[in-house]
Amino acid sequence: MTLSENVESSKNDPVWRNSQSLARQLAQALAQPVDLTQRPRHHVTVGQTLISTRETVARLPFVMSGRLNAVVHIPGQQGGQIVPIAFGPGEIALLSYLFNRLPSGSDLVAAQASTTQWIPVEDIEKALLRDPQLMVLLVSFLGLRLREVQARERAGFARNVSARLSASLSRALMDLPARPDGRRLIQATHEQLAASCGVSRPKTSLALKKMERDGVLKLGRKWVEVLNPKALQTLAN
Repeated sequence: MTLSENVESSKNDPVWRNSQSLARQLAQALAQPVDLTQRPRHHVTVGQTLISTRETVARLPFVMSGRLNAVVHIPGQQGGQIVPIAFGPGEIALLSYLFNRLPSGSDLVAAQASTTQWIPVEDIEKALLRDPQLMVLLVSFLGLRLREVQARERAGFARNVSARLSASLSRALMDLPARPDGRRLIQATHEQLAASCGVSRPKTSLALKKMERDGVLKLGRKWVEVLNPKALQTLAN
């Protein structure tokens, strides 16, 4: 099966039903053309900024492990920032900045301790231009991600704090690696969770405490344990 055929068939496969899955497929397809295995590994700590808001995006990180957040700062808005998208293992972050040399417009920050490999944008673009099937995959990914972001924006305006927070936690839950003890632990502070759904920290804390009282979550220092994923998903809808 060709790459373009694989993209088309993946749209009907639940394993590949979101843009994150397409992003991982694209990164895998690009690994050989950009010589990914030969690039050095970099370890980043929680809170470290990899790309700043005004920095021109000239290289993109491939995420080997951990989690990176795109953080958009909103002057004058309560809460001050939002996290519209996050990048997990197997993804190349900020692919929407290919074929332009604009400032990022957001900070790319390590939400977890992460290991990355940097790839010059120019190398990725050359690989895409040489292979039409890779370009088809990129366009498919960008189109799907745009629709996802638009859907989140529309839902965000209509939802209350609890629903927005539950939706953000549900997305984070999907990316969690399996633990031997079976626990569903999301490593994040209340401030980080507030940013992920675009609401203030006090409102986020109140919503989290109510969900804890209802048995949906258990709160700890810089972590949240999901006790009832089905109830969390119901709150998000």
